[in-house]
Amino acid sequence: PFYGEDFYCEIPRSFRHLSFYIFDRDVFRRDSIIGKVAMQKEDLQKYHNRDTWFQLQHVDADSEVQGKVHLELQLSKVITDTGVVCHKLATRIVECQGLPIVNGQCDPYATVTLAGPFRQVASRLRSEAKKMKVKRKTNNPQFDEVFYFEVTQPCSYSKKSHFDFEEEDVDKLKIRVDLWNASNLKFGDEFLGELKIPLKVLRQSSSYEAWYFLQPRDNGSKSLKPDDLGSLWLNVIYTEDHVFSSNYYSPLQDLLLKSADVEPVSASAAHILGEVCREKQEAAVPLVRLFLHYGRVVPFISANASAEVKRTQDPNTIFQGNSLASKCIDETMKLAGMHYLHVTLKPAIEEICQSHKPCEIDPVKLKDGENLENNMENLRQYMDRVFCAITESGVSCPTVMCDIFFSLREAAAKRFQ
Repeated sequence: PFYGEDFYCEIPRSFRHLSFYIFDRDVFRRDSIIGKVAMQKEDLQKYHNRDTWFQLQHVDADSEVQGKVHLELQLSKVITDTGVVCHKLATRIVECQGLPIVNGQCDPYATVTLAGPFRQVASRLRSEAKKMKVKRKTNNPQFDEVFYFEVTQPCSYSKKSHFDFEEEDVDKLKIRVDLWNASNLKFGDEFLGELKIPLKVLRQSSSYEAWYFLQPRDNGSKSLKPDDLGSLWLNVIYTEDHVFSSNYYSPLQDLLLKSADVEPVSASAAHILGEVCREKQEAAVPLVRLFLHYGRVVPFISANASAEVKRTQDPNTIFQGNSLASKCIDETMKLAGMHYLHVTLKPAIEEICQSHKPCEIDPVKLKDGENLENNMENLRQYMDRVFCAITESGVSCPTVMCDIFFSLREAAAKRFQ
């Protein structure tokens, strides 16, 4: 399928991945995931404003994770009643943040396991997963629970005057933390993510504390080949805006707001901003919001539109160019007229979608059983309905749009009379 759609949205500054999901809708209007494209935040600049094909990735419950865990580890040395030197590992799960909401609820708990070779982990604890208490109705649980694991030292303490946890032993041990959502469903608890921390982090110090992002489950299963799921063509434009307090912008704001009164308008700050920006749209979006907020958008657009009309030789080509005035008019209509557009055209569009009358008038593309004259009549009826809805909506048209259109008409009439 070819979509050809543009989406503009604001996203949290602290995000890690930008993902696009492809769904399949069956005849019962149920959606199932085909695959996804996920890009790390650090990689977005590589694809900035570039048409790129991405292979779809497989999606399942074990791969869709989010959130992070605050973990503390502490290693201490003890001598047991049998005279064996052990290292006791204290694992403390302090809290979690940003866990996903599963089916409208989140009742998380964690399990902690010490994994490693047989000779290092005490046999009675080797495969035991210690479970924390369930925290109800929160995706930012405060656990603050501590679990202890005994790790047996390979050599007898009597042969050494001091006891060091050797690096090769540390490298073979790891703490595994799994997050789950307690569920009453018959399918069992939902997996929320996992993390594995090798105990080599304790080489430099006997204690360690850090935040970890949850990772997808490492179940060792072979995933589908990327080319089995298809690919998605994307053009991503990602920008970060660093906004200061409003007082820092006062001189620039005052200069821009005077643009409507500058003669010629091409010497105004707003017009110059539109000329130096790579795309006129980049200047139009903030300018329209600024002038709308201070009630100056009509004189600003009128001044720029009048200047453009004066430069136009053929009345049939007014506002067909990529100018600051045309971009500002488009942006104003999006902001001020979106509700008006929905109210005006929604009934007609709903009728078109529900009636399913054929409207193809290209003889080459007609389907079997379709009649060109009937299709032409269907199309004419639809267009009459839409046209009447627009022409009869003058009373509900936003005032700011009416004022702009009036000034455009006056400028065009003055230029081409």
